Amino acid sequence: MREVVDNSLRHLGVEIIDLLYQHRVDPNVPIEDVAGTVRDLIAAGKVKHFGLSEAGPNTLRRAHAVQPVTALQTEFSLFEREAEALFPTLDELDVGFVAYSPLGRGFLTGAAKPAREYGPGDIRSSDPRWQPGNFEKNLAATGQLRALAAEKGVTAAQLALAWLLAQGPRIVPIPGSRSPVRVEENVGAADLSLTAEDLARIKDILPTGGFGARYASGVPTWD
Repeated sequence: MREVVDNSLRHLGVEIIDLLYQHRVDPNVPIEDVAGTVRDLIAAGKVKHFGLSEAGPNTLRRAHAVQPVTALQTEFSLFEREAEALFPTLDELDVGFVAYSPLGRGFLTGAAKPAREYGPGDIRSSDPRWQPGNFEKNLAATGQLRALAAEKGVTAAQLALAWLLAQGPRIVPIPGSRSPVRVEENVGAADLSLTAEDLARIKDILPTGGFGARYASGVPTWD
């Protein structure tokens, strides 16, 4: 970790890293050791804040006891709701939440194709939500979201991001954007206010998330 931080500071040409994430919890290294190392890097003036990704409540508490955690990053979107179970702990510890893949890995933009049309190196080729059966159900739900978005004069992506922002003040979505046009579209979601009726209609469309799990296999349970 110390070597990575020194390399990052040199490569980025900066004096301090604002937020240093451990992007996956290492089961072979006690989280207290990770947090302690970040605490030392903060004391040395190389890092400002400590972040974790895909960590559960127990791990978060253990890390936070050594060095306060500023942000937890985990997948969260209209399609993926498991992270809601973390919110009470985040509220208790005053930890921010960074939602990655907030557009359902692109499905919620309305541009999704069946799994067979993606290359073998594309995660969507094996994502259960893109597989036959689930794909058609998710496509139908996305169509309903697009219709609601059209009523409000926005895109389905903007509606999905606005829904995330409506879930609480500590949530910050980080959509991947490949063009300036998409950046402008995503930023526009911040100006969209959803009414209670809007939120109720969205809940009717996707009560508990999309159809299909996040990954086909191999994802450990949060601790």
